[in-house]
Amino acid sequence: MKNHSYRVLLFLFIGLSNLILSQQSFEEWRQLRDQGIEAFADEQNNYNENITRAYEQYIERENLEFENYKDRIERKWGKFKGSTPKKHVEYSEDLNGRSSVDFESGKVEVEVLIEDTESKRRSESSQLAEDKLKKQIEELISKESKENNLALKDQIATKNGQIVNKDNAKEFSKEVVSDASLKTSKVRSKDGKKRVVYTVTFNLLPDHIETRAKQFRNDILNQSKRFKVDPALVMAIMHTESNFNPKARSPVPAYGLMQLVPKTGARDAYLFVYGKDKLLNADYLFTPKNNIELGVGYIKKVRSIYFSKIKDEKSALFCTIAAYNTGAGNVAKAFTKKKKLGPAIKRINTLSTEQVYKKLTKDLPYKETKKYLSKVRERYEDYKEANDGQ
Repeated sequence: MKNHSYRVLLFLFIGLSNLILSQQSFEEWRQLRDQGIEAFADEQNNYNENITRAYEQYIERENLEFENYKDRIERKWGKFKGSTPKKHVEYSEDLNGRSSVDFESGKVEVEVLIEDTESKRRSESSQLAEDKLKKQIEELISKESKENNLALKDQIATKNGQIVNKDNAKEFSKEVVSDASLKTSKVRSKDGKKRVVYTVTFNLLPDHIETRAKQFRNDILNQSKRFKVDPALVMAIMHTESNFNPKARSPVPAYGLMQLVPKTGARDAYLFVYGKDKLLNADYLFTPKNNIELGVGYIKKVRSIYFSKIKDEKSALFCTIAAYNTGAGNVAKAFTKKKKLGPAIKRINTLSTEQVYKKLTKDLPYKETKKYLSKVRERYEDYKEANDGQ
């Protein structure tokens, strides 16, 4: 769902959405669904204008605050390092410390800046760096999210195999720093001062991805049941989007476990789920329950509205996965070179499942989406097998 504007909303669906969500009959819903494809083709923009303006103002403020924050960091660190969907980067309050957690590889890097002055002996600088590193590691482990879950809960262990938590975080920080030969590198900061970066690294447990996934399993199952979406598909998409990192953020920006873009995909999903337009900020989308609800809701919308007339379930699955990443219009382009859904679906229904998959991996407009489809398909089969085995 990243990088692409879902400007298109269903004209009749919006007008009657509250009725649909209450007790509208299946036949009425089916008619509305069929009309939805034509509404998509007409590219009608039915977002509330006031909410659209509010989004534009919100994004403008966010961008301005981010640029100011980035400038402050670059004055000390020289180069800015920011979060990605797979890696969470966080700076200390005074901006002299930086923690990076790679939720894909499981590597944690902790850094501190120490001013390099002639009056300060190297031994003094090293001791100061060690003290700051220990404190930062402890804070990283002990920091609680808004839902009182530790960000790295059950994913770190001491040398003797004890799971690290708030109670033994201090002991673990000493273990990491004392065992490490501190890596150092000099930085010429933009404010003209000379600084030295002291770095230590440690690894999450080998099963860290599985451990995080378990934290969100109940919400995934509940929302999958609610929207009649295969939970294995939700798991595969979430794994590919964020590696189950609830703090995931891309430059788009897209937020959270399922990488929802506030102005487009998240807004589209909220409209589908609740029948009304609303400004959704980063805090709302970083909350796992909200993110999972809207992510699963969006999958449901793509399959049951945009691709409702695709006859083969597996073909519809591949198209839905691709559309989650790049939009339904770009999926249509892979088959007809145009974004109109009607002709594309007619073409899809003449092809076998594997022909549809090959066509998507060959002719989707973006290389990123081709790789995305392949990854999600592979992980979907894995999660499907795992779920069937339970």
